[in-house]
Amino acid sequence: MKEKKIYIPSQFSQDWHHENCYGCGIENQYGLHLNFPFDTEKGEVVFKTKLAKQFEGAPNYAHGGVLASILDEAQGVLCFHIGHFVMTDSLHIYYKKAVPLETEIEVRAQMSSVRNRRLYTKAIISNPTTKEIYTISNAKWYDMKEKVIRRMFQTTTMEIELLLKVLEVNKKRGKEIRKRIKESKLYISK
Repeated sequence: MKEKKIYIPSQFSQDWHHENCYGCGIENQYGLHLNFPFDTEKGEVVFKTKLAKQFEGAPNYAHGGVLASILDEAQGVLCFHIGHFVMTDSLHIYYKKAVPLETEIEVRAQMSSVRNRRLYTKAIISNPTTKEIYTISNAKWYDMKEKVIRRMFQTTTMEIELLLKVLEVNKKRGKEIRKRIKESKLYISK
């Protein structure tokens, strides 16, 4: 009898993303090297980090493009963690206050809604101690079809069948999380 493989949902972006990705790739010498962990209980990507001098824009502050990359990646990875392989349709960022370098920041990305082949997310970068918000972002995503995913990864060393199986179990988890969050919000509002 053939043994059935058990696939587990993704927990970190570096577990499944290609190694040269600017946001999380460990082989990209110019990249951010962030890991974008998924909080299964809250259904969101949330983590703390510090931005180094190499990401400077204005003296002692993070470059706005780097912040945009972090927000884009956090929200895109969130979509993967709930079972969707996406490409950015639009990304809107509101820079409320400059982000100091070498200071701990918190990045949080949450799902707003899923409609047809579009996903909508929101994210913030804030100071974890004072809760001061530095940036706010909203994004819209295209949910990619399997044939497009296969074409994108055909020249890489990634195991495409494994990626698709992880997406499948992530999607199941994502539906369960959305249902649980929706029910808890309904319960609280009564």
